Amino acid sequence: MSDSAVDFWTPTVQAFAPLQLSGPELTEKLLKRPPFRFIHDIITSINTRFAAYDHIFSPEQLDATKLDTKEKKAEYLTTLVGYVESLLGQKVDVNVKKILSGSEPERTNAFLQCVAFAVGYAQQDKAKKQAQEQKKQGDATGASSSSAGAAGTATEGTAPAKKTTPNPEKEQMKKKVLQQASDFHAKVSGYGFVSLDEESSVKELGKRLVKIYQEMNNEPTTTQPPTFSVDALETAIKRQMESIQQLETLQEENSEVLENIITLLA
Repeated sequence: MSDSAVDFWTPTVQAFAPLQLSGPELTEKLLKRPPFRFIHDIITSINTRFAAYDHIFSPEQLDATKLDTKEKKAEYLTTLVGYVESLLGQKVDVNVKKILSGSEPERTNAFLQCVAFAVGYAQQDKAKKQAQEQKKQGDATGASSSSAGAAGTATEGTAPAKKTTPNPEKEQMKKKVLQQASDFHAKVSGYGFVSLDEESSVKELGKRLVKIYQEMNNEPTTTQPPTFSVDALETAIKRQMESIQQLETLQEENSEVLENIITLLA
């Protein structure tokens, strides 16, 4: 079989199968020389279902009709390639200019496979950043409330009112429990993409990735999938297992928060 006849697009179809995207259709014709709009539509479909890559682009870049120059398209792809590399922890052997020119479809397909495998990574990275941002906002809001409360106490000091002596120990415990609950809420909100009732859950996606990996190793064929894609698949499976462990940790933290709240209210 000559190099021109090597099937480099089937592994791409297999890589995206577990994601169950609504579109675009991954046809042999499009994958043999993926146009920019086709790639953009794939990312848009991933964002619609998983909200995985939308946070790395500007609002303008999310609209394909506004990417009407080679420079804008190159900037979009450069951002995507760099982010996928950071998620997978390794260099992706692809050139943005050659993606746009369609001169290296094999490498472009290998990159698209990496995009599919990195969806779970992107979700977790986004969730982590959202949790950090919400924590910062919560800390800022708490500081403002404390300042306002101190000012209100000073103003009301001149008016006759029944005063009660606060219990310092209980007040300290209350602040600690409320902060713990706030931090946990921020963390859970960040992981809102996980739904074990959907087919796209961490467990189900992990099973599908394992199945694909086994098929790629066992199915006799004259064409082997790119080595990088197999490595990326193994990394993706490992990441999905980490997701399951994180869910178990969240469940334990939830139990601890509930116990502390019950103790406080008792």
